[in-house]
Amino acid sequence: MEKDIFRSYDVRGIYPSEINEDAAKRIGNAAVQFLDAKTMVIGEDGRSSSPQLRQAVVEGITVAGCDVIYIGQCTTPLFYYAVKYFNADGGIMVTASHNPPEYNGLKIMQKGATPIDKNSGLQKIKETATGETFIAEHEGTANHRSDVLNNYVDFLIDISGIQSGKLNLKVVADAGNGMGSAVVEPLFDKLKINYTKLFFEIDGSFPNRSPDPTRSGGLKILSETVKKQQADMGIAFDGDADRLAVVDENGEFVPSQYILAVLWQGGGATVKKHKVVYDLRFSRAVKEFFGDSGIRSIVGHSYIAQKMREADAFIGGETSGHFFFKETNYNESAALAALKLMKVLQESGKKLSEVIQPFKQGYYSGEINIAVNSSAEQNNIIDFLKNKYQDEKIDELDGLTVEHWDNPSTKLGTISGTTGNWWFNIRRSNTEPAMRLIIEVNTEALMKEKIEEIKKIIGR
Repeated sequence: MEKDIFRSYDVRGIYPSEINEDAAKRIGNAAVQFLDAKTMVIGEDGRSSSPQLRQAVVEGITVAGCDVIYIGQCTTPLFYYAVKYFNADGGIMVTASHNPPEYNGLKIMQKGATPIDKNSGLQKIKETATGETFIAEHEGTANHRSDVLNNYVDFLIDISGIQSGKLNLKVVADAGNGMGSAVVEPLFDKLKINYTKLFFEIDGSFPNRSPDPTRSGGLKILSETVKKQQADMGIAFDGDADRLAVVDENGEFVPSQYILAVLWQGGGATVKKHKVVYDLRFSRAVKEFFGDSGIRSIVGHSYIAQKMREADAFIGGETSGHFFFKETNYNESAALAALKLMKVLQESGKKLSEVIQPFKQGYYSGEINIAVNSSAEQNNIIDFLKNKYQDEKIDELDGLTVEHWDNPSTKLGTISGTTGNWWFNIRRSNTEPAMRLIIEVNTEALMKEKIEEIKKIIGR
């Protein structure tokens, strides 16, 4: 079994060279031992290799004497809900989320639908999985339950506060041949939302776009359809529908940090009494908007969720499109984020582009992916950059953040010249052999200069 498939907060690799049936069976068996589980929920996404891996996971679990509740193909947020709904001791979701089609993986949850990451048991599961398979005296059973979807749809409608037929918006929804359609279709139909479907057929080869809608060209058809149909907004989901991407009425991509700010602001005074957790990649304007209510976190869904639990935060989010809610046990729900955004938009009486305008300051690169295969090379890059920018403000909460402020009190978008304010963060990817770079500057010219400067240092 490839040990490198164990990442920071899940298991992920290329099928079958890195993750295969043997690994899946071993990990399922090890998870039962770690959790001392009597019942576990199993779900899978629509990837071509998911049925084989799911069958192996189930075998590993049942030979350990644990019963399985199999909920079929589902979104990851629905899987989270099912773990708590069935009061299971844990669960495993077979998915590689937003990764390319050749990847697959396992997300492991403990009782209460709390994620297991490298700090809460994933390392122990890894160690156990490399040993002997535990075989119980009595084998567990496996039962298929399909009733949880309807309960989940009703749950989302209830906490969204939206009444059927009351949303007067036109929406385009792009499922990208992933699992988003499994929840969006019954949910939107029940609410009588006026929406157009794009790529709602589940296809593990993802023939129309990347499982990650934010990758180059991923939102092109959605944007064109929104403009053609004069829709109010467009939404897109990744492979397992735990991420949400949004375009406005002009077909322009809306950064997730703006969406989180709008959702927090749209909740009114009640929400603003609560904390909001965001990852360290957020722009300066959004951080300042959150003020003392904002709590900065390292990148990763399990870390965001943990911060939210510690602070009793009402909402949280990442630049990658994950949105977390206290109502969903601090787990992601892209569908709920979409509903809440629609409600805020209708109640505001404004266009989405108008609602996000206050947050558009300076120039923000978005996440730039740089292929760096070796962990040692990644460490060398961070060390070199840390030394080069040693005279600037440095933060090592997650990777390396470097800040330079000529005038900290001045907004990024109002400074002239090619010096002024800038900052960047570079960190190791938790899901791919790559590094992630984000830069925010005050001028377009400086953006180009800084990207070229850092890429030259990295040698890419």
